[in-house]
Amino acid sequence: MTHDEATIKQRALALASAAEELAASAGPRRAPFALAYFTDASRDASPERVAKAMEPGGAVILRDYRAPNREALAKRLQTICAARRLYFLVGDDIALARRIEADGVHFPSWASQTNAPPGLITSAACHSPRDMERAAARGINCCFLSPVFRTESHVGVKTLGPGKFRRFAAEATTPVLALGGVDEKNALSLTGPNVAGFGAIGAFSKG
Repeated sequence: MTHDEATIKQRALALASAAEELAASAGPRRAPFALAYFTDASRDASPERVAKAMEPGGAVILRDYRAPNREALAKRLQTICAARRLYFLVGDDIALARRIEADGVHFPSWASQTNAPPGLITSAACHSPRDMERAAARGINCCFLSPVFRTESHVGVKTLGPGKFRRFAAEATTPVLALGGVDEKNALSLTGPNVAGFGAIGAFSKG
C-alpha cells in the first residue's frame, strides 16, 4: 500500500465513523447509506482508489457527467463497489445505471423534474426546502442539501451553515444528507432530526 493509499484509507475510516454517528441521531428516517463519495475528476483523477478504501455500506456516486469514458468508468466503479459491498449510483443517467446494474441514480439540480425510476435507489441534489419538497414528491429516497460549509466545488457560493441546515433537514419529509465542506471534524455540528449522514469529495484525500 502506498502512502497516498494509506492516507485515503485512514480518511475513509474517519469519515465513515463520523457519518454513522451522525446517522444514529437522525431518528426514524434513515437513508440507504450514511456516507457517500462523489467523484470529481478535476479534484481526484482516481475515484477507483477512493472506492477501494471505503468501508462497506457506504456509497459511491458517479458525477463527471461529461467524461468521454464515462460508461467504462462506471463499469469499473460498479465492479469495485460490488466487491466492497458499497452502493453505486450513477449521476443523471437511468439507462446507464440499468445497463451496468448499478444500485441507483443521483439526480443533479438540473434534473429536478425526473421522477424516481422503479427498482433503483435515488438521491437528489437540493439547495433549499422547496427543492427537497419537489424531490419528495418525485419519490426520491434521500436528498443531499448543500452547500453547508465552504467548498472548493462551489467557490464563493453562500453557505447554509449548521443552524439553517439542521432546521431545513428537520422540516424535510425525506432523509437529508449534508454536502459541501463536510468532514469528520465538523460533521457532528450538524447532528439533528432527519440528518442521515453526509457526502464528500476532497475530504477523502486531504491531509
